[in-house]
Amino acid sequence: MVEKTAAFRQRRVADTQAWRARQKRGAAVYPVEVDGTTFDLLERFGGLMAGQADDKRAVAAALGRLWRLALAALLREANSRPEDFR
Repeated sequence: MVEKTAAFRQRRVADTQAWRARQKRGAAVYPVEVDGTTFDLLERFGGLMAGQADDKRAVAAALGRLWRLALAALLREANSRPEDFR
């Protein structure tokens, strides 16, 4: 069996604490697979610059903006045609 390093154990403790904090506040984390079409949407509507594709924080921020815009559009659509969204 491989001996775990102190750095590994510290990362594991931090990950567990973050997981417990998310669980306590009722949040969930889901993996997101992004393809070229999604990147195009992130650039067009999320404000992602072409050179930021490798920047996790920039992609996460743009994905959050895109998600909020999509939800707002869905809610507008649902409110305009409530009979279709029962």
